[in-house]
Amino acid sequence: MSPAREDFLASDPAPGEEQLLAWLNAAHRGGGTPWLTRDQAQALARYALTRGEGVRMMEAAAFTMHEPPRDIAWEILGADAPGENWDDHRDPDRAFALFQSKLRLAERDGARLQYKLWLGHP
Repeated sequence: MSPAREDFLASDPAPGEEQLLAWLNAAHRGGGTPWLTRDQAQALARYALTRGEGVRMMEAAAFTMHEPPRDIAWEILGADAPGENWDDHRDPDRAFALFQSKLRLAERDGARLQYKLWLGHP
C-alpha cells in the first residue's frame, strides 16, 4: 500500500492544545462543541478533567444526520437515572466515568455516533 493511501486510512491525529482549548471554550456556551468524533470527545473530556471540569451534558447523533438517536441512553441529558444524573453528583471524576460508560454502551450496541459536549466546574 502506498504511503499516501496509508495516511488516508489512518485515524485522525490527536487534537493539539489549541484545538482542545477552542472546543473547551465552545463547550461553555449554549451551542456546545461542534460535532466531535468519539476519539475527539474523549480527548476533550480528558482535557477538561485535567482542568477540574466534567461533562454536564452530551448529545449523540448518527454521522448521517444531526438529530438525537432514538436510544437516548447514549446521551447525557441531565435527567438520567438516580446516581447517573448530573444533579446527583457534580464531581468531575464521576462525570467522566458516566461519560465513558455512555461511550461503551454505544460501542456495545454497535452505534457509530458523533457527540456534542457541554462542560463545567463542580
